[in-house]
Amino acid sequence: MTQKEALRVIAGKAISDPVFRAKLLDDPESAISEAGFDLTPDQIEALKEMDREQLERGLTDLDERLTMACWGKTQSSVFGCTWH
Repeated sequence: MTQKEALRVIAGKAISDPVFRAKLLDDPESAISEAGFDLTPDQIEALKEMDREQLERGLTDLDERLTMACWGKTQSSVFGCTWH
């Protein structure tokens, strides 16, 4: 998995897992490590330096956009959405 893909998975996990999300916001390095993600020190540092409110807002916005996109798709999968 590329680092870009890992960051997408991390964002997805933060949206779907409130415990991980809280930990990511409070202690990004531990959250990433405990979840088994392998990020570079620079990527971990970038997460640490992000403004908590900005990160929270970004995750909330992404969650809302994904939810709205899902409602426009065929609802036949386990997650209520079929991705093409």
